[in-house]
Amino acid sequence: MVSAAVGAGCDQTPQPRVRVVAELSAEELNEAAASLIDCSVPGLGVESPLAPLRTDITGDGTPEVIASFECVTGDSSSFSHVVAYDGGSAADAPRVISTLVRMPGTAIGYEEAIRTGAKVRRITSKGSVITVVASKWRYEDAKACPTLKYVQLFTVRHKALMAQEPTELNVAGCGS
Repeated sequence: MVSAAVGAGCDQTPQPRVRVVAELSAEELNEAAASLIDCSVPGLGVESPLAPLRTDITGDGTPEVIASFECVTGDSSSFSHVVAYDGGSAADAPRVISTLVRMPGTAIGYEEAIRTGAKVRRITSKGSVITVVASKWRYEDAKACPTLKYVQLFTVRHKALMAQEPTELNVAGCGS
């Protein structure tokens, strides 16, 4: 006698696995960033000068993605926008859990924006602490010669990144 249960469930097609943000390449993250930042001035697109940092800072078992983006300028002057993505969110709808460095609005003009923004040089993590090191410009600095070193720590509290008070240090300019 053949049971009616034989073959039950075999007609179901397996559901495709949904890609998550933690699996995205730097190029795919750049595409996602186009909706986060406005690169209409200088208008050459988005790039990621630093490799995305993938680390489980919230302790949920899925690595978050810390990504730094810049508007392509064609010269050495630029400023950064750094976000932390929920690594478990769907790749086609990345969820930003925190903005660590905000790019200044380019509507004020690129020359002014560069003097109010930061260029991220390094992002590191240790446990639940993220460290961002950047260069910042004073108003009187030449475009290629920022004279401030900016360091800011972010710690995780209740699965959210909390900014600590940043430190700005004077550094030698290009003429020094």
